[in-house]
Amino acid sequence: MNVEPQTLEAEYVRLEPLSREEHLRELQEAAASSIFEWFADDYSTPEAMEGFVEAALDAQEEGESLPFATVHRETGEAIGSTRFCTIRPDNRSVEIGWTWLTPDHQRTPANTEAKYLMLRHAFEEWSCARVEFETAAGNDRSRAALVRIGATLEGVLRKHMLVQGEPTDSAYFSVIDEEWPVVKQSLEDALDRSMP
Repeated sequence: MNVEPQTLEAEYVRLEPLSREEHLRELQEAAASSIFEWFADDYSTPEAMEGFVEAALDAQEEGESLPFATVHRETGEAIGSTRFCTIRPDNRSVEIGWTWLTPDHQRTPANTEAKYLMLRHAFEEWSCARVEFETAAGNDRSRAALVRIGATLEGVLRKHMLVQGEPTDSAYFSVIDEEWPVVKQSLEDALDRSMP
């Protein structure tokens, strides 16, 4: 698995390797209107988003993640962030997580297209056997979105993480390599329907 930063691009969004210089200001502005109730911390202040970006870049430096700014292609503005994390080359496995978008880009093709780009990269470029997703068990919107993209619920880990100081259950989902062709077609069909 070559986990060097690279841009992944489609019709609605472009996933650019996260950069403090290029993306921090726009992400701070985007985060101000975003809801982080299911994240471990609230990143809606400029200082908190700076910490978010710094932590993501530190994890990249350690080889633990590959973070992106989610950029709206039409405007060129950063509208959120996502990343590959829990990168396990020996097991041909990776997690997609830390995903957030501004409210005005939720329920648009942005999330579906970003997931499509990342899943395609994981399975077709990195030859992953498994891609996993973790979300708070009570986050119904996130769980429904994962089901929509074709991920399978594997189970719930009780009191798995502290979310803003409170023990919270985590739901784990995955897509595995033999499922990818069907998931890919389903995502492409969904994107075809959602594009103007």
